[in-house]
Amino acid sequence: MNEKEYHKARRMFFLINNELVITEEDSDKSHMEWLIENGHTQEEAKIIIETVVRGVVNPDGNLRFYTGEYFEINEKIEKEFFEILPKLVEIFRLDLEVIIGGGTIKGNIGDFWPARKEYGKIKDFIKK
Repeated sequence: MNEKEYHKARRMFFLINNELVITEEDSDKSHMEWLIENGHTQEEAKIIIETVVRGVVNPDGNLRFYTGEYFEINEKIEKEFFEILPKLVEIFRLDLEVIIGGGTIKGNIGDFWPARKEYGKIKDFIKK
């Protein structure tokens, strides 16, 4: 799977100004490209990428969140992510068996990029 195919197969989200932003399905844009295409300047987009929770529902159905150009995690981002987790589950209709990963260890395009940290499954955090 090349980069554009991956982007099109996953679903993106951001937490911008305490508002959960969900992108459209089938977008082949990166987070940065999507922000610029949706009215942010390049400088604004860089600030958003470096400071907010963002993430994806991967093509395998699992959930990943991170911040920054290098897909990092920290206590602030973890706290913010777990506060929006119930809304993500509702919006994306995620199964309780979905695995939550934080951060990403960047690899080669086309390869699976593993999480920096696995937190368990949604059911470990939310009871339906």
